[in-house]
Amino acid sequence: MTDIAIIGGGPAGVMCALTASENKSNNIYIFDKNIILKTILPTGGGRCNLAYAEYNFKELSKFYPRGEKFLYSIFSKFSTKDTLNFFEKIGVKTYTQKDNRIFPVSDSSKEVKDALIKEVDKNKNIKKVFENVIELKKEKDKFKIKTNKNLYTFDKVVISTGGKGNGQELAKKLGHNIVDLKPALCSLKTKENNYYSLAGVSVKNITATVFVNNKKQKQLSGDLLFTHFGISGPVVYKISSYFAYSNFDEKNPLKISFNLVNKNFEEFDDIFSKTLKNNAQKDIVNVLSDFIPKNLAYCILEKENIKKDIKAGQLTKKNRQKISKILTEFILNAQKTTLGEEIVTAGGVDLKEIDSKTMESKLIKNLFFCGEVVDIDGLTGGFNLQNCWSCGFVAGKALV
Repeated sequence: MTDIAIIGGGPAGVMCALTASENKSNNIYIFDKNIILKTILPTGGGRCNLAYAEYNFKELSKFYPRGEKFLYSIFSKFSTKDTLNFFEKIGVKTYTQKDNRIFPVSDSSKEVKDALIKEVDKNKNIKKVFENVIELKKEKDKFKIKTNKNLYTFDKVVISTGGKGNGQELAKKLGHNIVDLKPALCSLKTKENNYYSLAGVSVKNITATVFVNNKKQKQLSGDLLFTHFGISGPVVYKISSYFAYSNFDEKNPLKISFNLVNKNFEEFDDIFSKTLKNNAQKDIVNVLSDFIPKNLAYCILEKENIKKDIKAGQLTKKNRQKISKILTEFILNAQKTTLGEEIVTAGGVDLKEIDSKTMESKLIKNLFFCGEVVDIDGLTGGFNLQNCWSCGFVAGKALV
């Protein structure tokens, strides 16, 4: 019999346990503080965005700012298709949205959680231990685990504590290098506070160009959401993820240029000029609201000292071009991320020290990792859960 400890009962740890349980000579213990799979409930806004409908593993890997090449091996062993087959097998039917995000038909994270727990409970060789692991040591060929209540001995250990657990610290004490942890997929605080009144206003499907030291670094797209302290939404989550290690601050902000109309200046200015002529008797704010939300139009006009009730036909060429410039290059300067609100954490156990074929440590035999505890993080859209399912499966297979 082989005694296996899985530290962390999140999606990756549970997938690992279920896979490893195929070998009935494995005694598997899932350690978690109080309840397993609690982190799955808020995913996808409570609907559980299980995966993303990209079936080419190399293309799928491109959605991960960190870990792309490492995931080639992982996704080739457990793909999006494998994820869907797994959930179908345990009674969770899924559907794919137009944006390729995959959800359970029930749109319920709780259904996914309950189905996974039911599978865990079916396997008599899996036990749940609701204790907090505070120490992990390797003595000869055995692992010693100390919790807040007991001492245990195991043959093999999997660390799957997620991005915010103590798994990185446990790994570090065993000699692993930990890539600095940074918040990712989070909102950004901006230098420009005159748009704070727009909290809750969103602009759909726009393009953002990010500059570092005035050099264009990356172009991203998605929805923009204004908040009480800056900006959020899918396009901002992408920016915060790709630039998690840029070390921007109040003195050196991250310059972001949003194209609110998805046209270049010349193209939009021509369209705007014709629209103004065709609606000469309309208030300028009402004409602008054909292109951007009305509240945003008010803010821009106020900032540029243009009267909101001036008629479209009275707008000067200079002011028209000024507005066209703003709508095609809406500049905001991000000063910092909003700590505590991040969806995932960038950084973690160094991938150079992990075998991508098995998720086993290259430094310590019979020590494995899976999920967000390692230096892998994806964009929003089901990518971080896919990482958990796939890494958990690969680690679990290595334990069978």
